[in-house]
Amino acid sequence: MTADRREDALDWGDPDDPSWVDPGRDDRVDDDEPAPGDEGADARDRAAAPVATAASPADRRRNAVTAATGLLAGVYLAYSVGWILSIGTLPLTGATLLIEVMYQFGEFLAIIACALWFGTVMALTRGGRPAVRLGWLALGTLVLVPWPLLIGVLA
Repeated sequence: MTADRREDALDWGDPDDPSWVDPGRDDRVDDDEPAPGDEGADARDRAAAPVATAASPADRRRNAVTAATGLLAGVYLAYSVGWILSIGTLPLTGATLLIEVMYQFGEFLAIIACALWFGTVMALTRGGRPAVRLGWLALGTLVLVPWPLLIGVLA
């Protein structure tokens, strides 16, 4: 290889060539600065720019359903914490080993019931109407209330 060929390998050509593109250089004109020689471009760009419209009713409904589902998920999480706290305050000493094991199994089911209800409703109403999903989730908030905690607080 000659010295000229090695120099050619390091030459990227003429940077003023229109086919040459610098990836670090943005040729678009900034909105704040008009292009050279085009003082009225800023006003024309603002007039031609699409106006942001309000979200469609379907988008708002979807956002409302998502927010309500998230709120109910937080309620279910709080219920699970409530069951964990209430189980710690209700000791039971069973007469037999079977009674003790069954009682502890019931405590375990009470703790995971909220997560199971939420997961089941989400899985079974996946393709259904959002109102049905929210209805089942609302019913779960009434059924799964940690009564031992509430009764202990109220008493």
